[in-house]
Amino acid sequence: MSRDWSEQFVLARDERELGRQSELQRDVRHGVLVPVARGAYRRSAAISVDDDREDDDRFLALLRATHLLARGEIVFSGLSAAAVCGLPIIGRWPERVSALVAPSLGGRSNTAVQRTYVGHDLPAVWCDGLRVTSLAQTVIDVGRTAPFEVAVAIADAALQRGVLSKDHLWATLLHNRRAPGVAKCRSVIEFASGDAASAGESLSRVAIRRLGIEAPELQVPFHDERGLIGIVDFWWPRLRVIGEFDGRGKYLRDEFTDGRTTAEVVLDEKAREDRLRPQASAVVRWGWAEAQRPSLLGAKLHMLR
Repeated sequence: MSRDWSEQFVLARDERELGRQSELQRDVRHGVLVPVARGAYRRSAAISVDDDREDDDRFLALLRATHLLARGEIVFSGLSAAAVCGLPIIGRWPERVSALVAPSLGGRSNTAVQRTYVGHDLPAVWCDGLRVTSLAQTVIDVGRTAPFEVAVAIADAALQRGVLSKDHLWATLLHNRRAPGVAKCRSVIEFASGDAASAGESLSRVAIRRLGIEAPELQVPFHDERGLIGIVDFWWPRLRVIGEFDGRGKYLRDEFTDGRTTAEVVLDEKAREDRLRPQASAVVRWGWAEAQRPSLLGAKLHMLR
């Protein structure tokens, strides 16, 4: 259970006890500390400068600050638990934290925290130094309450980790059968797939379904006489169409570029596509703009309609 990130934060109550109110105000005024939640500040040097991860960083900081401010047991749930455990979001994370708390803590929900009181032992696991609902329970809670595409992206990512099965999700849903939103969650579980490799692919799958296009196979390897060409995101074998989702990360993030420059990544992608084209009747690429607007994706995939 790691909590190395706690050094990023300064709590007003601690500074008061040390008689450092004036130093706190000075550091806030000079931008050394940035307000995160009422009574909690974060060292500005710790804030992510990656624009693509700014919202992830913001929400995770809010969750950590909420944990540090809590004077009793608190368990993050729903989208809050998903964020702690590194599951992806479609769109932006919420402005308010979702948490299970013991009745003895008291307090009410407010603009920062949505509290759900639990009159029994709080079911929780540790993740990144915070207590959260189990992975299966998190998927179920999001599946019940979040928009379909958001819930699918989180369910896909959870299944993709290989530590959770659909059978586990069905069993957990059974334990939640009296909770609101169970029917919607059932649809999420039925549609979810651990073969979707990113939130963009999950969103694309939802768009493809809404367009009435037949479901593609996912993560299909292709070979030629030189060996493995690569694994494609989507494959429609009946019409021999390959689909590829291009997120910004493919060209910019270190975990995908493997030390290559953006220009090198683009050239490698072109060479890969040149080898793929003889294997299919069409290779279709799209990005976030098309995945977010099914009409645009439908135009790209017109041969499948």
